[in-house]
Amino acid sequence: MSAFRNTLARSNVFSAARRTIVVRQQIVAASRPITFLANSNRTPNVNKEQKNRKQGFATSLSFADFLKPDAALDKAQQYMDEGISFQNNNMLPLAMSSFQKSINERPTAAAYYNMGVCYFQLGDFQSSINTFQESLKLAPHHADVHTNIATAHIKLNGNMAEALNHLKAAANIAPQDAEIQFNLGVISEQTGDFDGAINAYSAAVDQGLETASINLRNVKTKKFAKLAKEAEFRDVKSE
Repeated sequence: MSAFRNTLARSNVFSAARRTIVVRQQIVAASRPITFLANSNRTPNVNKEQKNRKQGFATSLSFADFLKPDAALDKAQQYMDEGISFQNNNMLPLAMSSFQKSINERPTAAAYYNMGVCYFQLGDFQSSINTFQESLKLAPHHADVHTNIATAHIKLNGNMAEALNHLKAAANIAPQDAEIQFNLGVISEQTGDFDGAINAYSAAVDQGLETASINLRNVKTKKFAKLAKEAEFRDVKSE
């Protein structure tokens, strides 16, 4: 399943680009392309926005960082732009060097997020988690960061408990995000929380993700089978 989200950009809103969801019955990880912030200066051009979402890279600093512009911030943005250019061309070591320079000039959620993306793409999931956590300190209400941390935990050591915690946090922040709800349903189901899975899959269906209806039917069947087995066990025990 695709669930990791890709890059941050200059914005007063940490927006989540739409991802393609590949639904499988046996899903090990909720993994979407890592997302970056949407450009607050973008023109209302649908094609341009779609192109940025496909690209999936965080292109700059958060809007709040520009409320008091200064030389350091301008330099940080310059390094951010440089890093994005490298990242677009899959030159990850150079991108990471630029993002670190941006952080050195002025720590921002976007720079840490993009650095976390690079670590994830390089397979260094622990460093990815650590760096995403730094992004959360500066922007605690960014759902995609929680989603990506969840994915990294699963990739690192299959830590479903941590993944579930972060997906719940993401769902609380963005309850109308169908893919987050779907991923929450997947992990809830795998950890045996059928009621939680039913609620999450139902929310995904309500938000227009029709494919989640298959998972919803399956988990309801699992729940009823479990209840029937428990009832049978109680009957046998009472005899």
